[in-house]
Amino acid sequence: MDSIDRQQRLTPELIRQLLDNHAQADSSAEYVRLMEIYCVVKTGGTSAQIDVARRLEQQERAALTDEIEELSGQADMTGRVAALKHEIQEVKKTMANRLAYLQGIDAQEETQVRNCMPLIEAHFAHLGHQHRG
Repeated sequence: MDSIDRQQRLTPELIRQLLDNHAQADSSAEYVRLMEIYCVVKTGGTSAQIDVARRLEQQERAALTDEIEELSGQADMTGRVAALKHEIQEVKKTMANRLAYLQGIDAQEETQVRNCMPLIEAHFAHLGHQHRG
């Protein structure tokens, strides 16, 4: 929420402005946030992406844990087991960061981006036509 307080909230007007001034907006924090939220909305929204992240973490941890159990009884596998345990910690940290990011998306902004999807899609279609010809 802190970063949103320092930036303008995404509203339909700001979204239009960012898309209209794409060349200038491309590196602005608001444009980057718009594109990040757009990607989350395009892939089902925060709730769906949170579920995916949790499921992926469980799958990754289970696969690593299975491999640890398989290797634990074997000679000369101490280093590999230690590396796998470290990898589990990295998966936990990465997924915690991803969940924090997703949970930090402002619900109102997500709704605004969802409502402006036709406008955003038209913007990308227009950019695609410009680059082709």
